[in-house]
Amino acid sequence: MTGAAGTVSHAAVFTLTVSGPGGGTGALVNGDFETGSLGPWTCESGGAVVSTPVHGGAHALAAAATASQTGECVQTLTLSPNTTYTLSGWVQGSYGYLGVRGDASASTWGSASGYAEQSVAFTTGSTGKVTVYLHGWYGQGTVYGDDVSVTS
Repeated sequence: MTGAAGTVSHAAVFTLTVSGPGGGTGALVNGDFETGSLGPWTCESGGAVVSTPVHGGAHALAAAATASQTGECVQTLTLSPNTTYTLSGWVQGSYGYLGVRGDASASTWGSASGYAEQSVAFTTGSTGKVTVYLHGWYGQGTVYGDDVSVTS
């Protein structure tokens, strides 16, 4: 890049690194919650990024299950069609569900007083559009998630 003003000019070289597309398409964004905010995740009432308990780093996701809601938190992705992926993450709490729906359907669940790794494979269909979710179960309390990823 070269900038010039009058008779003065200066050249500099820079490198731009793009680490996956944003806006809810392609790779899962903010799966470690280290931004300190929910985006691009959305949650039912009470869902939040918290500083304790965490699996890694300084933040995790809290999905607030109550008697009337599962506390579901979601992020929609457009992945490659007809491709097998693995959704994995660390989940803590009673009846913590991690899964995908849409152009693929798969889920796993567990009940752990500390963080436990959950993982499930899925294959996208013709559109590749899936919604990744984390939620608890009605009346079972808050479920925490951290270090969530989708890999091929």
